[in-house]
Amino acid sequence: MRGSIHYQTGELAKVLFSPGMSKREQKSTGFIANTETLKTYREVWNELGIYAKENFALKDLQKLNEKHIVHYMYFKAYQHISEQRLELISSALGKLETALRKLNAKYFLESSHDGAIHDREYDFSIRHEILDEARKNLLVVETSDEPTFCRAYTDPQALIDTITDPIYKLAAKIQYESGARLEGIERIDPFLSIKTQKLHDNRLGDIIDYIRIDDVVCKVEQLQGIEYDSLEAMQKGRIFDIEKGGKPGILLVHVDTYQQLKAHLLKNDVFCIDVNKYRAALKEAAQITNQEYQGSHGFRWNFARERFTNIQVIGGLTYDQALQQVSWEMKHERASITEHYLR
Repeated sequence: MRGSIHYQTGELAKVLFSPGMSKREQKSTGFIANTETLKTYREVWNELGIYAKENFALKDLQKLNEKHIVHYMYFKAYQHISEQRLELISSALGKLETALRKLNAKYFLESSHDGAIHDREYDFSIRHEILDEARKNLLVVETSDEPTFCRAYTDPQALIDTITDPIYKLAAKIQYESGARLEGIERIDPFLSIKTQKLHDNRLGDIIDYIRIDDVVCKVEQLQGIEYDSLEAMQKGRIFDIEKGGKPGILLVHVDTYQQLKAHLLKNDVFCIDVNKYRAALKEAAQITNQEYQGSHGFRWNFARERFTNIQVIGGLTYDQALQQVSWEMKHERASITEHYLR
């Protein structure tokens, strides 16, 4: 394949991108439906391509083989990156293998079979062995398994109170009270367009009112009104959002926070933050309150810990029930993921 590394990864991304597929279909076919996931993987492919070009004079990504994967994986492992990052790189290389297989098959079938295009074999499974070795030999920072690892703020409310910009203060309140990811609060509109099947796949089809646009797509109000949260015995505002992997869900926030957001939308039509300026505001507030800066993700840690305790003490859930409930509210599936935030 000719062209710059960036061009080649773009062609490979096109081969894998298939919007609208369910998670089950994606797993069985190897395609990717989410643009953000594909963008993240492509960044790894670009870095691998540049590495192979500089160290092996390889310009054609279709000529990648196990040797290049081994050298690149060890190169990253010895940088002492986080375990989570090396896992992501491994996943990205797995998808690259799939993309190369699909692209090569496409080129092979479209060619005249005159020998110009070879039916290549790709096997990057060595990445699993290198990842396991990096974990065993502590080459990576074990963020997910380190008993003392914690990203929760020591006093999240003090940090929020210190933020001077009202927009960023409101964004922080929503994250802290609901456990939302940054992408969930980066922009909030009166309505969101979403594939109707997404609502049904995520158990929201019967509890969300939506306006059908056609047989595939519908519109959902982001502000869903006030409801009684029986697990904490208080009224809360409901915000519909879509986060990682296109997963939809409900964010529950304090009524005053909800009313502030509602007033902002009535006046400005959209709630939108500059992500870089928001992070800077959090960092400044953390410094003023003598807390270690944990990014916006730190609020998810605080939410998980506080919600987990409250829904047992107030809501009467068992330990296992609380694990699962918090996992769902944070748009995960497995109950055990919650324990990661409780360390």
